[in-house]
Amino acid sequence: MKMKNLMFTGLILIALSILSSCGSGAVESDAKKLAELQCKAQNLDEKVSSGDEAALEESLELAGEIIELAAELEEKYKSDSELEEFRQALAKEMGNCN
Repeated sequence: MKMKNLMFTGLILIALSILSSCGSGAVESDAKKLAELQCKAQNLDEKVSSGDEAALEESLELAGEIIELAAELEEKYKSDSELEEFRQALAKEMGNCN
């Protein structure tokens, strides 16, 4: 179980590192989409840690969605100024995470 939990956490970190290698309403919208997925992943991680197999399956699917979105955003935000604007919007949205 710990190996699967570590794998999921690793996938999240990969998605975040992809974004940090890349940079207005579209920015806020994109940040909100990613933040919602990350918040959901955090909530699922707690369930996975307690041994919930259904949550594990859902979290693996969610990890795929996060990686896919991160790849799209990497292509979209390439300049330093765009990336900084996205990071700020993401930080703001993550502050709303329950």
